[in-house]
Amino acid sequence: MNLQAVKTRLPLWGGIVLLPILALGLYHDKQRHTPTTPIHPVAPAVAAPVIKPPLIRNQLPPAVSHNASPEPTNRVTGLEPEAAREAVFRKENNVYEKATGLFEAEPIDVEWASGYEQSLREMFASHTGLTRVSVNTISCRTSMCRIEVFTPRDIDADYFTAMFYNALDNFREGTLKAEASIARRMQQGVTSVYIARKGHTLGFY
Repeated sequence: MNLQAVKTRLPLWGGIVLLPILALGLYHDKQRHTPTTPIHPVAPAVAAPVIKPPLIRNQLPPAVSHNASPEPTNRVTGLEPEAAREAVFRKENNVYEKATGLFEAEPIDVEWASGYEQSLREMFASHTGLTRVSVNTISCRTSMCRIEVFTPRDIDADYFTAMFYNALDNFREGTLKAEASIARRMQQGVTSVYIARKGHTLGFY
């Protein structure tokens, strides 16, 4: 091998080895002179305090205000609900007692009464709505008949009244249809319906 060729290659080879070393040294020197920013811990988020309105002594909510009436007043009668209900009961009882007195004071027309009573029983037996009604008595006198049923609740009385008038209109094509009125004694759970004989009227209203 030529000795001159070896001498010319050595500087090139040495430079290639020294370049990475010099670059690494420059990097470390720069890192030493670069100021570092301290890292501060992040404080946990604190919820904003809830500010409550000041408490006013003797302050009452609207529902229990001293000015609020305990029960609404009936706009039609001007009475409290309980007083209005008592007034309705008194009115119904007066009508009921008057109708009962007039009915029981009448003599009995046996021929007419027995035939009409039988027709009314057949009407109750054939009408689907009336079969659910608890009947107390069906009786006739001279100018009217009375049917008494048990109606423990207002809804029972309303149901019976609707079914009765429907049956009266439709049974035997309305042959039993006549003037009829209702008398209630709701405190005892009783409703009476009175039917006038044709050519007669009911006089208790």
